[in-house]
Amino acid sequence: MEAKHFVAIDFDGTVTNVDLVDSILETFARPEWREVEKLWEKGLIGSRQCLETQMSMVDCSLDKLLAYVDNFSIDKTFLDFTVFLHDHHIPYAILSDGFQVFIERLLSNAGLKGVPVYANILTDHNGKLKTLFPHSRQDCDAAHCKCMVADRLGNGLPTIVIGDGRSDYCLANKSRYVFTKSKLTEYCTTNGIPHTPFDDFISIAQRLTMLEGPVLQPWKERILNVDKAISPTF
Repeated sequence: MEAKHFVAIDFDGTVTNVDLVDSILETFARPEWREVEKLWEKGLIGSRQCLETQMSMVDCSLDKLLAYVDNFSIDKTFLDFTVFLHDHHIPYAILSDGFQVFIERLLSNAGLKGVPVYANILTDHNGKLKTLFPHSRQDCDAAHCKCMVADRLGNGLPTIVIGDGRSDYCLANKSRYVFTKSKLTEYCTTNGIPHTPFDDFISIAQRLTMLEGPVLQPWKERILNVDKAISPTF
């Protein structure tokens, strides 16, 4: 079966129930990080400058941060969702404005391997944290230009976005459809972007089958308890 869409999945607050970067800043950064956050929220700086400045305010090792990240976990339905995407040959990737090292840590802790992840880089250089932004571009002030990466990975396919916040706004405007949480729900509602709020990834799998073809039998059994009466208009 040939896929009809590329699925772009946010991580912090989407695959997880918390924003890992915000939690790390709350715990380990100097208080001034909040002032930088306000500048970003007002649109006075981009997310690249925001993250670069905020992470420079964290005074601890990367190993200590990874140990802290181990206290969190991913949505328990996400593993089954990746199986669904694989079985249906639907191309997908995690596109995150967070840091790859934290994302891969949580995926590994959950026993997930081979999930494509595109995110920012955080390293420990001579005892100091260093940020790198391999998916940014000069004419975009985002740390991670999700539009550029989705366009390249999708290879011409329309994009389905799954996300929760500001880093997904731009891509949501250019997508075929959006599955939303939190601020992204408000943004899509305000701007008339077709979307459906979601609670778990099983419900998203059910709705994607309307676009991608018949469901494999195991998935029919898994979604029996999902409300089939609710369906978005694509």
